[in-house]
Amino acid sequence: MSNKLKIFLIVFLISLPAWWGVNAAQKQLEDFFFSQLYIETPRVFTAQVAPLPKVEEPSEIQAKAAFSLKVNEEGTWQILYQKNIKQKLPIASLTKLMTALVILENYDLSLPIKISKKAVEQEEDSGQLKIGGTLTVENLLYIMLIESSNDAAYALAEAIGVDNFVDIMNWETKSLGLKNTHFTNPTGLDDPKNYSTAQDLAILTKNLLKKPLLWEILGTPEYDLYLPDGTLHHKLKNTNELLGKIPGIIGGKTGWSPQAQGCFLLVLKKGKGEYFINIILGAEDRFAEMQKLIQLTVNK
Repeated sequence: MSNKLKIFLIVFLISLPAWWGVNAAQKQLEDFFFSQLYIETPRVFTAQVAPLPKVEEPSEIQAKAAFSLKVNEEGTWQILYQKNIKQKLPIASLTKLMTALVILENYDLSLPIKISKKAVEQEEDSGQLKIGGTLTVENLLYIMLIESSNDAAYALAEAIGVDNFVDIMNWETKSLGLKNTHFTNPTGLDDPKNYSTAQDLAILTKNLLKKPLLWEILGTPEYDLYLPDGTLHHKLKNTNELLGKIPGIIGGKTGWSPQAQGCFLLVLKKGKGEYFINIILGAEDRFAEMQKLIQLTVNK
């Protein structure tokens, strides 16, 4: 099945609630999807990553893995720092970057999503979602990315069935050439089969740089979330504590779980068309280690 046909099927199925009503559509969407959607032919990754040079891994960064690199408009990478970048590790809520990619490529942002009991029961209590309430895809995307809400991520996935959504996430990993990444959920909750590497996350981030809305959201320190009727749902506060403290930040994503410990991905822009992708995985203090990494590389 071609990639165009995949996208058509996804968009068609996701758009059905607008015609049928939220209650009926979400139930039916869970019953039909994907029997022949995936083929083992990934799309071409146009900016292939050159083989990484063998360099001595510095010991300054106290994290299981760390990666800092500069990417220009032509897609060329310059590695500034690397530590265990190919090691498979749990990545906690950095998983939501792939969740966001699936949403941005396949969902109608104005689509209403009804919040289920199971979504609200996800671990953590951010997002202030209410059972039976309705929010748009865009509302939930803001909540998921700014507050790192598991509830919002799960509610978004439920629109087409969580298993189906995770299948798309894993299809995207193959499509992008992420050879050491696999997902079992859209939230990042601990699971031995939900993992990635610093190198794969850098490739994913490089592709996400083409999604301006994502960085607009991730770069927002606080956001008043209003419903379509003008009612204030609540004020969102970004989990990224470095926003406004380091020049050039365009956005970042935090993550923490008992297995993953502190995870953090941060992107800076300096000059025309030059981006710095910085990744910390498995740190006791993710913010301190990220500041150290940037001092060692971007601000060197």
